[in-house]
Amino acid sequence: MKPIWCFALLAMVFLATGICAAEVPDLLGIWTGSWNAYDEGMGYSNSTENESLILTVAEQEDRIFAGNITYNLDNETEAGESFVGAIGLDGKTLYIAEFDKGYSLGTIISKDEIELIYLADGENASVAIDRLYRIRTYAVGVIDNE
Repeated sequence: MKPIWCFALLAMVFLATGICAAEVPDLLGIWTGSWNAYDEGMGYSNSTENESLILTVAEQEDRIFAGNITYNLDNETEAGESFVGAIGLDGKTLYIAEFDKGYSLGTIISKDEIELIYLADGENASVAIDRLYRIRTYAVGVIDNE
């Protein structure tokens, strides 16, 4: 009877280890997509075909990553800022802090698709839902077209 309990305990340990150790997804690359937003004083807005959001993940070490966000707006001006982020233990949840202001919480939908929900508080509060698709990946420091 004792060997059965030892075997059962050992099997549970191996199963729990497999459940807890989610594979870390590779986010390196260039992501682009559209957004729906609400900004204080401006109301609701959607990106147009002349507007885009470009998220570049330039560095990643394990679950920590960093990069830059660029907004190509209708009047052709580009606004951008740097960010840092982390991948949750589940291997699907994203947490991003932008250097100027605001945070994004996200979900990895697939290898090449993510959704981010941006939040900024204060007198210029805003919220946005971004749907991004990877258009290029980084491999060993070189951009590869996929």
